[in-house]
Amino acid sequence: MMKKLLYLVSLLSFLLVACSAPEDEGRVLHVAYSQDVPSLDVMRSNNRSLRDMLVGQVYERLFVLDEDGNITGELAEEYRLENEGRRFVATLRSGVPFHDGTLMEPEDVVCSLNRWIDCYEDAARIAGTARFEVSDDGEVVLEAMNSLTFLPYLLASSPLSAVIMPKELCLSPDDLVSSVVGTGPYMLSGYEEGHRIVLERFPSYVGTGRGGDGIAADKKAYADRIEYLIVPDSIARRIGLERGEYDYINDVMSQDIPAFEKNGEIKLYGGDESGSIALVFNKRTADPDLRKAVDLAIDPDSLMKACYGDYGYALHEDYMEKGPFSVPDPGIERGVERAREFIEENDLAGRQVRILVSNLSNLDKIAVVLADELEQAGLDASITVLDWAGFLEKRNEGEFEIMISAFSSVPLPVMKLYLSPTYPGWYSSETSEAYLESFLDAPSMEEAVAIWNEAQEFYYADLPVIVPGHYMTIHASSSDLEGVIYFDGAHLWNARKTGWEEE
Repeated sequence: MMKKLLYLVSLLSFLLVACSAPEDEGRVLHVAYSQDVPSLDVMRSNNRSLRDMLVGQVYERLFVLDEDGNITGELAEEYRLENEGRRFVATLRSGVPFHDGTLMEPEDVVCSLNRWIDCYEDAARIAGTARFEVSDDGEVVLEAMNSLTFLPYLLASSPLSAVIMPKELCLSPDDLVSSVVGTGPYMLSGYEEGHRIVLERFPSYVGTGRGGDGIAADKKAYADRIEYLIVPDSIARRIGLERGEYDYINDVMSQDIPAFEKNGEIKLYGGDESGSIALVFNKRTADPDLRKAVDLAIDPDSLMKACYGDYGYALHEDYMEKGPFSVPDPGIERGVERAREFIEENDLAGRQVRILVSNLSNLDKIAVVLADELEQAGLDASITVLDWAGFLEKRNEGEFEIMISAFSSVPLPVMKLYLSPTYPGWYSSETSEAYLESFLDAPSMEEAVAIWNEAQEFYYADLPVIVPGHYMTIHASSSDLEGVIYFDGAHLWNARKTGWEEE
């Protein structure tokens, strides 16, 4: 007890000194991010900025997916599936400290992962009524009535943050976690809502000791402090990077890429498909005929170009980014004349189409082009543009026919939020649910791919959403910044400026 008390006192002193120190003291990384975080509870939020800031750096998981799609241990040594894939067993690493000085125990893991199941529909769909327990051997076990083939993928995936925290801080899913304590190489030391998040190096961090330089490699924590500043304006982020005020920025606009490519003082990151743009229909107000009319009227290339210019997107309409679950486009014959014919045949002329969108990252420019295309086809389109916080609130009210949003890439198609009946859009389909259940219960990846191929063909016809294309998020840094891991987000735990050496 005395040891823990002394640790907490020293930790508090360290944080007070750090918070009162000049901004330029020590090794500091200044990072500008476009999107504010809705809370500090990574299990309750699908916010990409929050995951980049906290998951992997402050919080850690049992497993991560490496660049080749392999499941690699982080807080777990290994896992195995028993009883024909219905029993999952994980062996934990020992001697891993939390930021509060206590050591991670199996009970912490069980409490965290059971909260995770209750927070995520996809996790609950796999687990059913089963919950994690501690075995007599100190292993973490989940024993279900169905296949757990994809459970390790969900535990390792970025969008479903299966992070581990002390059991004392593991609250009910109805309560937001605000006391952020993890096992990562950095600990939270400051949070100003709408302004910044500050991370300090955790001096007692115990990593895997694994070599390499990718996302599954050991974490070095070269910086004393990482300051994430919320800078929604893309011009401010660009100018700040060029002036040296920021070491790293996210969401580079397409119009800035040519200048950055010619600038020898700036590095660009990205190029892989990071997620999709989706026109999410409100199934309560947009019936199948209206959804079909919209599908015929749009030009996917024009929509994507409005947001991304000549850079940063790929045109294919399946829900998944390029990979094992990609399904060929349906080859729809689109155009204004074809759409007009359908609208007239189905008495849709002048039908109201309210488009809801945020002003984040030029998404509102897609809305302008979409509204024009729908008007040309004979529909009555209007646009509501809000900031991100207002957009999140307004979409829940359901006063729209189409909601435009960006969705981060996920490893499994069942993790696409817009397929859930509880997500704004409210897609209630017995056929869809049957496909998703069959997918999750597939005994092998090959059978899962076959099931998804059928499901995607069904979605092409039923149109819960339209995916005009997939975006390639581009980030940038100063040329003297090394060690950035850009894979399924930006990871800065090994980032260092030229001349910084590991302590």
